[in-house]
Amino acid sequence: MQDVFDQQAVPSGVAPRPANPSRAVVWLALTALLVALALFAAELLLGRARVMDRATADTRGQADQLSEHAARLMGAHALILRNAEWLVRSQGWDGVADTPRLFEWLRDLAGEAPEVQSYWLVDATGKVRVSTLRWPVPEINVADRDYFLPHEDGVVGPHVSARLSGRLNPEVFFALSRRIEGHNGAFMGVVQVSLRPAYFESFYASITTHPDTEVMMVRDDGEVLIRHPAPMDASTTLGNVADLINHRDPTTGLLTMTSPFDGQERLYAVADVDRVPVRIVYGVSTARLQADWAWAALGHFSFAIVATLLLLPLAVIALRQTRQAEMAQGQLRSSNVALEARVRERTGHLDVALDDLRRSEERLSRLVNTAPVAIMEIGPDGRFTDVNAAAERILGLSRASIIGIRHDAALWQATSLDGRSLSSVDFPTARALSGQAVRDGEYALRDPKTGARQILSVNAAPIRDEDGRIIGCTATAMDVTGRYEAEDRQRLLMREVDHRAKNALAVAQAVVRLSRADSIEAFTSAVEGRISSLARSHSLLAQAAWSGADLERLIEDEVQAFAADPAQLNLRGPRVRLGADMVQSLGLVFHELATNAAKHGALSQPDGQVTVDWSIRRGTLDLTWTETGGPTVTAPPKRQGFGSTLLGQVLRHQLGGKIDMQWAEPGLRCTITLPLGPQA
Repeated sequence: MQDVFDQQAVPSGVAPRPANPSRAVVWLALTALLVALALFAAELLLGRARVMDRATADTRGQADQLSEHAARLMGAHALILRNAEWLVRSQGWDGVADTPRLFEWLRDLAGEAPEVQSYWLVDATGKVRVSTLRWPVPEINVADRDYFLPHEDGVVGPHVSARLSGRLNPEVFFALSRRIEGHNGAFMGVVQVSLRPAYFESFYASITTHPDTEVMMVRDDGEVLIRHPAPMDASTTLGNVADLINHRDPTTGLLTMTSPFDGQERLYAVADVDRVPVRIVYGVSTARLQADWAWAALGHFSFAIVATLLLLPLAVIALRQTRQAEMAQGQLRSSNVALEARVRERTGHLDVALDDLRRSEERLSRLVNTAPVAIMEIGPDGRFTDVNAAAERILGLSRASIIGIRHDAALWQATSLDGRSLSSVDFPTARALSGQAVRDGEYALRDPKTGARQILSVNAAPIRDEDGRIIGCTATAMDVTGRYEAEDRQRLLMREVDHRAKNALAVAQAVVRLSRADSIEAFTSAVEGRISSLARSHSLLAQAAWSGADLERLIEDEVQAFAADPAQLNLRGPRVRLGADMVQSLGLVFHELATNAAKHGALSQPDGQVTVDWSIRRGTLDLTWTETGGPTVTAPPKRQGFGSTLLGQVLRHQLGGKIDMQWAEPGLRCTITLPLGPQA
């Protein structure tokens, strides 16, 4: 290449013109300077655009990540609140508040989640029925609280309250709550979880790389629930940023605005939290962005100045060009290394956040699998896509076997409660797939392996995508077979009690009408004794749920009331279970024998003995009542009293048995033969 200082060859016939290398150098320097200034100006504009584009993408990305974190976390607790709501609706307030089962379950859940302070269940009057802070819960009313009043006015939920200070625990919290409704839609109360702002503040502090970064969680009305950096004074009120929320770009969710807390101008990104009325606001300082851009521009400006100055000494530009290029490349490599270090640092914080999110998902999975309620997810084609452990137990199959089966498969033999086969469209899950929200839909099914019948109470709701299309449904089911069986047993027991009470009143009426005595005092004593006998028999039946009574216990209860010493009664015989229809009548028989023994026979003497022997032969009870040690019997009684008449009437006509009374000299010997029938 020809050097610029060399003179060019002049064609023949043309007068030589003196060369002017200085002008060439000046023009070359001016041209290089203009090119450098143009490149510098372009780099300033492009560099600023790159800084802002990167900051915009990072800010939106961080806001979306934190929004997803909040949605997963609060969604898990919203599901727990729905489970607690269904337990209250199915069991009633007394059912969940009188035992610590629900308290212990919620307390264990709260212990697994560091973001949870406590769970509360409040009835329609505002009275706290269950609180994981204390069992039993003290008398406290929260009808004036922000998480109660909206639900009392009809808000179903989930609802997020303002920051509050606890009454049992003074720690500042905000509540995620749901309205509890009865089967008729009536207001039954509120279930809420108290969340710790300190947990979110600590989490936000762990993922921010610059101290001037601002992160907030705000309600829909702009009320600030959590802010990082956290204020020195952890008061219940942080402020309202409704103006900031309202001025965001509706498409990108971005805006640039001065912070109402510290006066710094920031680039903010606002992201809505799915299914929860809160938003995440993430802001980076514009001053820091300008500083980043200025530092980058300063490097380019320095490079341009150096390059321009190097144009002046053209003699050394060739020698220093390579060196300066290497220096520039070294500076660029250093800048790239620093930039990569910042990227790695930010990526590390995001990895920590994602790891925390994974742990939260694992906790949610454990909570779902330990819930006492079956939780099922069904796709748009009506096939199960996921179930928890409780659903495996209720449906009688493993999770692997259930997934892929239609929810209305014939293997469960589903029927309505009156026994009619359940059509596919009548399943609660089918109604949810058609767009309905189903509450407490009940039907029966049979275990595919054992054939056992179960009654389920099902709640189901459709799942919709962003465009409102139904893409499946979720359902929860509780086995309420025990409740129906208990109601049947209670009705049967009430009928039995009614029958026994009427029968006892009829017997008592007959006893009063047929009793005879020489005086009012004797009549009263006789009637009271017989009525007491009926009462003792009635108590024995009640203790055995009206299923019958033990023969030995019946004799002891009747005779011991007349014996001065328990040793006066000797009982010998096998265990005999008397039918319920025989107990009261046979009790009167032993009462009359004991009364006679106390007045005239063995029990009237301190050394007297009553021995009762019995045996069973071909469904017949053979019983012998023997008295010894009493007054000597010289002859049978001349007059037959009401007691003797009662013995004959009860044993022969009512119980279908026989009685033989022998008045021997040592004392009365009474032989009773009684058919036991199927009740023995």
